Amino acid sequence: MAAIYTAPNDLRAFKFGLFDCLGDINTCLFAFLVPCLLVKSNSEAMGEHPLFMCCCVQYPLATWLLRQKLRLSQNIQGDLLDDCWQVTIFSPCALVQLTREIKDIQSSQ
Repeated sequence: MAAIYTAPNDLRAFKFGLFDCLGDINTCLFAFLVPCLLVKSNSEAMGEHPLFMCCCVQYPLATWLLRQKLRLSQNIQGDLLDDCWQVTIFSPCALVQLTREIKDIQSSQ
C-alpha cells in the first residue's frame, strides 16, 4: 500500500470529529476492544515499518505519533499539545478519528 503524503497549502480541519466515533461502528468497536489492530493497520497505511506496532504496548503513544504524521502530511489544523491531550484523554476516539481520516484519504486516491 502506498504511503499517504500530500502537502496542500492551506490548513484544514479533520474531516471527522473527535467524538464522531459511532459514525463507523466497526472501527469504534475495534478501537475500544483491540486498539493494537487499528494501530498496526494505520501504521502500515502510513508507510511505517511493521515493527512500529511495538509501540502498541503504549498504543496512545503510537496513535499520537501517527496523528502528528498525518496532521503534518495533510496540513490538518492542530499542534502537538492538541494531539497530546486528545490522545491521552480520549484515546479510542482519537484512534477512530485517525483511522477514518486515513480511510477517507485512501478512498480519494
